[in-house]
Amino acid sequence: MEIVRIVNTVFSSNTYVLREEGMDWCWLVDVGDIDPVLECIGGEVTIRGVFLTHTHYDHLYGINRLIDLFPQCVVYTSGAGVEGIYSDKLNFSRYHDDPVVFKGDHVRVVCDGDRIELLPGEFLTVLETPGHDKSCLTYYTESVVFSGDSFIPGVKVITTFPRSDKQEAARSVEEILKLVEGRDLYPGHGDIAFGNVVF
Repeated sequence: MEIVRIVNTVFSSNTYVLREEGMDWCWLVDVGDIDPVLECIGGEVTIRGVFLTHTHYDHLYGINRLIDLFPQCVVYTSGAGVEGIYSDKLNFSRYHDDPVVFKGDHVRVVCDGDRIELLPGEFLTVLETPGHDKSCLTYYTESVVFSGDSFIPGVKVITTFPRSDKQEAARSVEEILKLVEGRDLYPGHGDIAFGNVVF
């Protein structure tokens, strides 16, 4: 599986495109700027779904344009994330003069241990990692971890938002650090950490 990192214009958040050569579909982890995603995938590829690491504005602001272009795209999020995608207050978009309230039809709530088949024989597993926000999820395969803002190497987890919890954030970091051993880390902001990096 090839993973392409796109650095978005809002707060330099990361969107990741998960694709395989020869496949006519791909997946996203978080969704910001849509144009670079379209350039990346070309005209014949469908986006099957987007895995939201959490429902803050800088990680979902492209969601409605995505759904306009790919109406069958499934949005994967936590129970708290469902609240976030339907509330411009909870996702903070109203404070950026760009209110985002999800208008699509396909939402799937996922929780600890759920597995989604990305490609034949390759699965993405869900780990609930609240703390930065109540909605935070980390996703992982046998070789990679997508940690969103629950863990960014060298950056203290921000826990000053209304749905943050400092103790939960610390527990989540511990869980993610266990996962990262032997895997590449793809955070919500900043560079990818390849291989057995010691944090």
